Amino acid sequence: MRLFHPVLSALFTIGLATLFSLSGVGTALAQNAYITNQTSNNVSVIDTATNTVIATINVGAAPFGVAVSPDGTKVYITNTHSNTVSVIDTGTNTVISTIPVGGQPIGVAVTPDGTKVYVANDLDSSVSVIDTATNVVSATIRFGAPGQTNPVGVGVTPDGSEVFVSTSLDFHGARIN
Repeated sequence: MRLFHPVLSALFTIGLATLFSLSGVGTALAQNAYITNQTSNNVSVIDTATNTVIATINVGAAPFGVAVSPDGTKVYITNTHSNTVSVIDTGTNTVISTIPVGGQPIGVAVTPDGTKVYVANDLDSSVSVIDTATNVVSATIRFGAPGQTNPVGVGVTPDGSEVFVSTSLDFHGARIN
């Protein structure tokens, strides 16, 4: 794990998000936008061709982060106050699984091959790794004691070889090889 300064972390996160959108990772098949509504505990599905809401999906408490699988068939939503991730099937716009993760999940990212989902858990200073074949947490990576580092953002490089995590309290970020 390599630590780096938060300003660099923020710039890297912006650059990584730009790179993902330029490379089309997770967006190539997107016809709908999935927008979290924290106060109503649901996700609005917007048809991007018509800019209309075509579905509203109930998820856990205080949904926040959104990540789309590379093939566009699943959307992963972090539910900050229920410590879960909701998995939405984009074909039916229904929740097909609810996965318990660490405390206050915020950031979420899917690997380019779609086999893993990384979830930044702010409250307990950890990252949950979800196996997408089973929808079960296969590993938990700790970043110090709870409340010490507070991971909030996560991103995966386009080749899937590295995962970067930004944190809020220790003024650093981390890279998971």
